[in-house]
Amino acid sequence: MIRLALFFILISFFIISCAPANSKEDETQEAMVVAEPYAWTKLTADAGYSKTYNYQLFARDSKLWAFHMDAAWVSEDGKTWRKTELTNIVQNQKYLDYIEFNDAIYALGTFAGKASQPEQTTQIARTSDMKTWEILTKKSNLPARFSYHPFVFKKKIWIMGGRDEQTIYGDAWNSADAIHWEKVADDLPFGAQDEQRFVVFNDRLYMLAKDVWVSDDGLKWEQLVEQLTSDFLYGYEALVFDNKIWLIGNYRDGKLGSEVLYSTDGKTWKTQTAPWSPRGGVAACVFNNQIIMTGGKYGGQAPIQAEFEYNNDVWAMLIK
Repeated sequence: MIRLALFFILISFFIISCAPANSKEDETQEAMVVAEPYAWTKLTADAGYSKTYNYQLFARDSKLWAFHMDAAWVSEDGKTWRKTELTNIVQNQKYLDYIEFNDAIYALGTFAGKASQPEQTTQIARTSDMKTWEILTKKSNLPARFSYHPFVFKKKIWIMGGRDEQTIYGDAWNSADAIHWEKVADDLPFGAQDEQRFVVFNDRLYMLAKDVWVSDDGLKWEQLVEQLTSDFLYGYEALVFDNKIWLIGNYRDGKLGSEVLYSTDGKTWKTQTAPWSPRGGVAACVFNNQIIMTGGKYGGQAPIQAEFEYNNDVWAMLIK
């Protein structure tokens, strides 16, 4: 009996000592490595388009569309790609995005040159047939800025933040037709920012940067996480899949990796180590109940790898 009592005392001590502490790391929502029922598969090592980064993927009409720097490319399976006649009308996609809206793809402005000396227009164009561009207007009141990521919320296109040569902004604009724009907020609570990402998840809008904010209307915001991870995280593609928010390809503490972060609530983030090479600036979308990822770059980090390495392989992540 004495031995049995000692056994239970030792077991109780072990359970208590292994219980997680309410540490400062918990408050920063440090990402944890966990096993989940997902698997990455390489669809092709070479999609045919040139190796580069900072372009976009769309899923439309049961096809994948890569709005690449040199043209739009199309695929039915992610393995075989064909170059189309649809041009890259935005030009430098490092600074401006395309956006899917009302069953068409819209080009919000054009950008050439560098951030320090931009050659920018407020032209609005769209394609509905994925063959040609229709110029809706050569000049609009679209905010003349760059390094923002437009999104669709409550049947409107929204722009938050971004920058021009002198200023980083913290305001919000939206449009019901992509041509006529209205400023709806001057000073958003998360401040002036560029390159932040937005996703609509469970009918709420999430702002993702080094921190996480959530809103029901795009105007009133609540901060969920002060720091997404203990490292400085940026440069990722954000999307929603399998009732989770996913961050694909990122710089973490100034280094490029191949880990993927995901969350069911925007507060607690977990990591998945992906089999593809480290990279940032990827293109990704949801297609046929899987995440498709392509492109990106790695390097620029002496002495690890000073020269940049670019990619054009295509990967799919699906539920096992």
